Parts: sequence; C-alpha cells; structure tokens
Amino acid sequence: LQEVTQPDPNDRASIGESPADLQSLAHHVIASDFSQVRRLATRQLVTSADTARRTVLMLAADAPETPVQTEKCILYLLELGANPKAADANGDTAAHLAARRDHLRLLTLLSFDAKWLRNDNGATPLMEAARTGSWKCAKHLLHLLRQFRFNECRRHGNSKRTRLFGLKDLGGRTASDLARLSGHSELASYIEREMRLVVDALGEISGLTAQVSGICGADAAAAEQLCSNFPLEEADRQELQRLAEAGDSAGLRRAATRGICDLPDEFGRTALMWAAQNSSCGDEALWEQLVQL
Repeated sequence: LQEVTQPDPNDRASIGESPADLQSLAHHVIASDFSQVRRLATRQLVTSADTARRTVLMLAADAPETPVQTEKCILYLLELGANPKAADANGDTAAHLAARRDHLRLLTLLSFDAKWLRNDNGATPLMEAARTGSWKCAKHLLHLLRQFRFNECRRHGNSKRTRLFGLKDLGGRTASDLARLSGHSELASYIEREMRLVVDALGEISGLTAQVSGICGADAAAAEQLCSNFPLEEADRQELQRLAEAGDSAGLRRAATRGICDLPDEFGRTALMWAAQNSSCGDEALWEQLVQL
C-alpha cells in the first residue's frame, strides 16, 4: 500500500525555460485544438513546468470540464512522455487537481497508480474529490476498486479496497470525513457505503443492506431510525434491474438517482449495464441522465 500511495521525490516537476510556450500549449490542450498541440508539443516541453512546478498535464487538469476532443490531446501528451505522477510545489499531481475540479475526462486517462498518490497534506485524489464534492471523480475512483485487476482480490481479498478507502490525511481524516466536514453529507454516505461493500477472492460483491434485523417489534422507533440510517439498498438495486430488464426507460429515469444508480449486483453489474443489454432502453434522454449521474 505504501508503494502505491507514496510519492517519489524524483517526480517533483522541474521548472522549464519556456513558460510562455508551456502556457500556450496548455491553452490549446484545454481548447482541444489538436493541430496546434501537435505543432507545439515536444518531449522536453511536456515534462517541463512553470514556476509553481505545474506541467501542461497539471494545467489542463486544473481547467473546468473540457470538450470531448481534449481526450485526444491528453493522450498525445502522454505518448510524448508527460509524467502523470509529476507533482507541483504542493505535492499535487494532475489527479489531485482533476479531482478537485471534477474533471473526469482527464482523470480517467491517467494510470491507476497515478490516482492514489498523496500530496504534501497526505491527501489522495479521492480525498480531494470528497472535500470539494466532486461526485463524478469520486465515483470513478471508488468504482475502480470494484474491478479485480485493480483491487487484486484474488491475492488480497477485500483488504486493498479497505486500506485505500480508509487512508487518512495528515489531520487524521478519511475521504468520508472530509466530505462530511465540507458539507457534502450525501457524498460522505456514498463513500461509506462503498467501504461497506466486500469483494471476495472470486471478485463477487456483497454488503448492500437487504433487511433490518435484530430489532423487535416493540422497538419501532429504533427500527425506523435504523432504516433511516441504512436504507434497503438491495431492494433499490433490484427495482432498477427490473426496470432495465423490462425496458421501462421512463421508470428508470424516475427511479435512478446519483445515490443508487451504481448499486452493484454480486458480479458488479449496475442499472446502466442492465439497460445497455436491452435494446428497448434506447431512450436518448435516459442515457444522458444515467451518464450524468
């Protein structure tokens, strides 16, 4: 785990000799002007940094959401040798900056091991996404560890997920703590639910709340409180699956929310995946909504 999250001092970006060229290149990347990016980008320029030790990849990451064509520009920078693990003067990598901005397009293009490094405050990109309420980037990082190629469940069971999600910054705060302290209580609960999920050595997922047990009939108030704290997630998941299998696009649009649309079955399949298998779920508005969630 330390190897995954510990930054390499050698990855601190070095200040280059052409700050104007660097800014110009970043401008064209953000504007998704691939012809200009190809004209300006060199192996030396994509690894150099400005006075804040930010590389072109970091400058692009710190921009608001970019056009879809920007993806081609980012991939070109990476092909030329842009280092996704490079850190600025604060120890922030491109992943930290993208997570703060909820810049999902750029974050998804970075390698897995570049998404879990700590900055000088001990924070990972997930912590930054939690602190700033960046739902899309937080979901992306959380859902990566549902995949066996990243969670290494065959070797570690659920322990890698547990340890990465439970990391604390220098102030002793986890990602869910930071979300709640920053006023993002819904996101904090989402992170905590993901932490409750268990991926076994076969890659099967369990942990969704299915029923309230251990509460006797006389304790109605206690039962109501428990239901409030832990909603019946499996029932929600099954309802979304039923709607998707029935091809009920209108029903899915009404039922799906950002809090429940990604509830996984034991094989990690979500409502969006079930809908993708059904040719009757071709409603463009449905897909726009699900993708935005």
